[in-house]
Amino acid sequence: MSFRVFTIVVVALIGLVASAHAQPFTRVTAGVLGTDRADSPGASWVDYDGDDDLDLFISNRSTNALNPNNILYRNDGEEVFTRVDAGALTAVGAIGHCWADYDNDGDLDVALAGLATYVTPAGGSPHVLLRNDGGTFVNATANLTTSTDVRFWSCSWGDYDQDGFVDLLLIHPTGFLGNPSLTNQLYRNRGDGTFEQITGIPPTTGQGAFTVSSWSDFDLDGDVDLFIGSGPVSVAARDFLYRNQLTETGNAVFVRINDDPIGTDLVDGQVWNWIDYDNDGDLDAYLTNYSGGTPRGLQNNLYHNDGGTYTRITTGSIVSEIGQSLANTWGDFDNDGDLDVFVTNDNANSRYYRNNGDGTFSSLSTLLPASTSGVSWGATLGDYDDDGDLDLFVSNVGSPPSLNYLYRNDLANDNHWLKVRAVGVTSNRTAIGAKLFVRATIDGESVTQHREISSQNTFCGSNSFDVHVGLGDAAVVEELRIEWPSGTVDVYTDVAADEFLLAVEGQSVSPVSREAAEVPSRDVELHPAYPNPLASRTTIRYELRQSASVSLRVYDVLGREVVVLDDGWQPAGMHEVVFNASGLPNGAYTYRLQAGGTVQSRTLVVLKPE
Repeated sequence: MSFRVFTIVVVALIGLVASAHAQPFTRVTAGVLGTDRADSPGASWVDYDGDDDLDLFISNRSTNALNPNNILYRNDGEEVFTRVDAGALTAVGAIGHCWADYDNDGDLDVALAGLATYVTPAGGSPHVLLRNDGGTFVNATANLTTSTDVRFWSCSWGDYDQDGFVDLLLIHPTGFLGNPSLTNQLYRNRGDGTFEQITGIPPTTGQGAFTVSSWSDFDLDGDVDLFIGSGPVSVAARDFLYRNQLTETGNAVFVRINDDPIGTDLVDGQVWNWIDYDNDGDLDAYLTNYSGGTPRGLQNNLYHNDGGTYTRITTGSIVSEIGQSLANTWGDFDNDGDLDVFVTNDNANSRYYRNNGDGTFSSLSTLLPASTSGVSWGATLGDYDDDGDLDLFVSNVGSPPSLNYLYRNDLANDNHWLKVRAVGVTSNRTAIGAKLFVRATIDGESVTQHREISSQNTFCGSNSFDVHVGLGDAAVVEELRIEWPSGTVDVYTDVAADEFLLAVEGQSVSPVSREAAEVPSRDVELHPAYPNPLASRTTIRYELRQSASVSLRVYDVLGREVVVLDDGWQPAGMHEVVFNASGLPNGAYTYRLQAGGTVQSRTLVVLKPE
């Protein structure tokens, strides 16, 4: 495995007034994330190695000799990122990508979309489906029934038939990736690691200038619906929106939505996001538009949900400022209890719209300076430094390659927050499609916030799967309600704020152990267990740079010791211990290493098949 290690250095500060408190975003301009140049349509914060912090992946078009392939950066804590060789994943380039644990084995796999020249190494087979094998990725495309023509723009995962395994949709944009034109390709996950291609139903019938697809239960009826932006660029047209008929008829087929205005508006659609921006319990929608035949671009579309009917909002900067917009990515940047949005633009400054809490937004376009070496396409949100606020990475395209933008959120207020990592049991392991409702009293009012876990909620990538909720002045969450795709509903009350929680479907919620990040040591390193979650056995590895007296023990959620795995003097080097959990009940556990004066802990989950 080849690697380069760089330490992030902060050299530029962009100040924003986000509320009564200043909210500075610090531009990181050194280290690999601040200095690498690439041609990057999309990016995602993901925990690919299962160590409970966020790593960064960018899909890189193979158009330059400097960085011809995809790039994976491992988060090593203390603001150090390491660029890693991850096997098949970093052996090719791509346009779009999407992450999920498609085989439910406890780690995140990935699908790639691009031209054949991007995703097929010289003399090899296409790299479309990649399986995570302990942090290194292997080509599993043979498990799809796709042809060798793999010209796709983006992809997304969603469990549209609710069988507990995520299904894959590959999107082809007619007219943008050469001839002949293809249809979109939908693959149903058989649950054994292989896929069945589904044809003859939308979205696989017909062709169009499709861009990005997203799955969301927009009508809250219990199945995921499908929304595909269609960006012909030269004209405005209807997007392709489909209602899943699984709940209504028992058959997972799709009917096109013709409701006015969401199904009839003429747009140049890129990314659909369904969000509850006004915290009223239903899902509103936001769509980014490109040009639609106009030289400077179009306004974007915001639709307010009025109990199942939709009103297009026509006033305010969030819908009046024009540009060739691509990504829109939603998160509570200032932790005040409502969703803000960041929008990338191809020909102008990208824009940050702060939610004012009254149904309106303020434009704070100084978040990013104009790009001098490229244009911004992708954006991804995640708390990479684990301090409770959302950080932002913006991916740029260009030839020659462009600098990307990393913005660390140094939130300068005392607002509270909650993060939740959801693990499905009957539902798909990544919990894609799960809905979280967080109720707390903020500024004297009861507020319920709604989040939905998605594999594609920005342009050609995704935000972190860890659900983040800002809580304002609320120090306690009165109710955390999780509605899983399987239909299971878990309710937890009186949850303390400012915690990173692990929620296991139908079983428990417990804090994610963060001691390894909080007490770093260059002499000791406790590695993530693999596999995790585990059905019976897992391997725990730790490295000693010098000999030390070692204690490695496992504890349950109540802090009771379960087993002693290692105890005594150990020489320097790498050590492996097999943990047999076959006699333990399902749930979350902590394994803790004490070596000399250093203590490090990590979380693992026992999940036995039903």
